[in-house]
Amino acid sequence: MTEKQVADAKTTTYSSLFRGALSLIAGAVLATTASADDNCRQRLDISDQFALDGVTEISLEAGAGKLIVICQPGLESVEVDGRACSTDEDNLAQFAVTSDRNGAKLILRTEIPEPSKSFLGNSYARLDLEVRIPNSYPIQIADTSGSMAVSSVASVEIKDGSGSLQVLDVTGAGFFVVDGCGCITFVRAGSVRSVEDGSGSITASQIMSDVYVGRDGSGSITAKDVGGDFTVASDSSGSIRHKNVAGIVQVDD
Repeated sequence: MTEKQVADAKTTTYSSLFRGALSLIAGAVLATTASADDNCRQRLDISDQFALDGVTEISLEAGAGKLIVICQPGLESVEVDGRACSTDEDNLAQFAVTSDRNGAKLILRTEIPEPSKSFLGNSYARLDLEVRIPNSYPIQIADTSGSMAVSSVASVEIKDGSGSLQVLDVTGAGFFVVDGCGCITFVRAGSVRSVEDGSGSITASQIMSDVYVGRDGSGSITAKDVGGDFTVASDSSGSIRHKNVAGIVQVDD
């Protein structure tokens, strides 16, 4: 087997594993079985659609809960499916996904009530969400907590509080992340720009242009198969590795 065939096989395997993980997350988020679940004592399923007339960009502001954002070609609106989970049944009516417009920007927000107080300290209120958007729409995401997976969008800017972040197939340039804590993985993107990362590893592979990490608190940083420059401006702790970087490597080590 040639070196190219080996590389192609590794790429196919990695992509399959990533898509499999994405599917598993989606299944966990949107499972419709009514099995008993201590982490979803009281549950409400939410489903909605939002028109895109005159819209050129989309903004999503999400609170606690898992979040999946997927580009699905052929859609004529934004489709949202979610599962609200709470320890208090009375809170369920307060969960919602609302929309607003700011010029040509569609703004979606999750409405999540405060968890009911409990002497046992195990109260919760979260909204696990899958958002499907048509292709060619740039999206901005602000997420407070919970794991996030983003797949096949045109371009994305992300501000993430905590939780793991996985991004696959972002075709456009200008990918931007501010992350509090949690592991971040990028596979196939136009470019990656992580301005600030609190803790957790950063992995970027098969990036067409530059990979830039502004300030990293702790955790390893890995860049592989980068078509442009690889820059780490400031790193507090953790290993830094790079392979097959076409441009300039500038690393604060």
